[in-house]
Amino acid sequence: MNDFRIQDAYLRRIVYILGILGIICLGFYSLSLLKKPFLLLFDLLSPFIMGMLLAYIIAPLVTLIQNKLRIGRIAGTLLVFFLILAVFFAVMAVVVPVVLSQLIAMVDTLRAVVPQLLADMAQSPFLDIDQNLIQTIEEKLRQIEINYEQIVGSILPAVKTATSGGLSTVGQISMSIFQGIRSVIGFGAFLAFVAVIVFYLILDKDRVSPFIRKAIPRAYRDRSIDILEKMDNALGGFLRGQLTVALMVGLMFTVGLFFSGFLGFPALTKFSVLIGTVAGIGGFVPYFGPILGVTPALIIILLSGAPDWGTKLLAGLVVLGLFTVIQAVEGMVLQPKILGKGAALHPLAILLALAAGSWFGITGMIAAVPAACIIRVLLIEFYWQPIQQQSAAEKG
Repeated sequence: MNDFRIQDAYLRRIVYILGILGIICLGFYSLSLLKKPFLLLFDLLSPFIMGMLLAYIIAPLVTLIQNKLRIGRIAGTLLVFFLILAVFFAVMAVVVPVVLSQLIAMVDTLRAVVPQLLADMAQSPFLDIDQNLIQTIEEKLRQIEINYEQIVGSILPAVKTATSGGLSTVGQISMSIFQGIRSVIGFGAFLAFVAVIVFYLILDKDRVSPFIRKAIPRAYRDRSIDILEKMDNALGGFLRGQLTVALMVGLMFTVGLFFSGFLGFPALTKFSVLIGTVAGIGGFVPYFGPILGVTPALIIILLSGAPDWGTKLLAGLVVLGLFTVIQAVEGMVLQPKILGKGAALHPLAILLALAAGSWFGITGMIAAVPAACIIRVLLIEFYWQPIQQQSAAEKG
């Protein structure tokens, strides 16, 4: 009896695609059923997942410093750890306070400007804006201040009650200090555990490959090693490359907006670090960082009290020009040169991976993109390349 086979190539591809979509849907359904066990598993494995990702990012830097300075692996790893700690404390001491202060200033600006802007729009004969809508927006803006007070109060609840005096205040202060110390100790212990994992992964990196090679049966060894090397290159290349691209996009926005403010629009300089930070965080998704950077800049220009619309138009053109330059640099220089085609992931694939990982919390989102890199390599090796080879054989 002959095996069933679809003769039409295009129909066969459609059936393949529908089958893959069905498998993906079945996988998501299965994951939803196993959500609670996976959450528990991710909580247990979160330091190991963080350690593996950091090891992928740091290991090439350790090798570079080790070769340049001609020092041992342990000394090179400790030196890189010291440099990372120095950068971390510098960011916490300099960048974070600036970002928080600019965020507070932006919230205050929006709370002061938006109601007046809505009132002016409501008086326009060309716009029919409901007064209830304006009142609702004003109430939401007032709630931002309340939420901000709640956030501050949740960090140090004793500060809000310290002026009332009494034994209850002493008890609240003691409890707040105890909870704060406990949280700091717990977070510090987690970071220390992750650092230990990263340290040993980097030290034993050269021993892993021979062990894996011996563990794979000889008949499948060459093919398996080739696929594992492609996974390693794709994962490490994407993590290091995309982080580098995100950092450069954030820096370009920060510097560009900082100097753009001297052209007559100081609000851009005032919020340059905040907007650059947002653009850098969004830059982890290819081409998404410039969009996140230009949007708040244009909103600030629109809502700020510039002397005339000509100044606003000039500032808007400058911001759009900066956005165009950064987008072009990222698309034509950073993405091809730093990432290359082998490590690149489509932005939609990254967003889909982040959406799927969000089911399992922060750890799931962190592990989702590396998993997408691995899945991409497997799909290319076991699905797309056989299709291309078969199509080439049919044409030949």
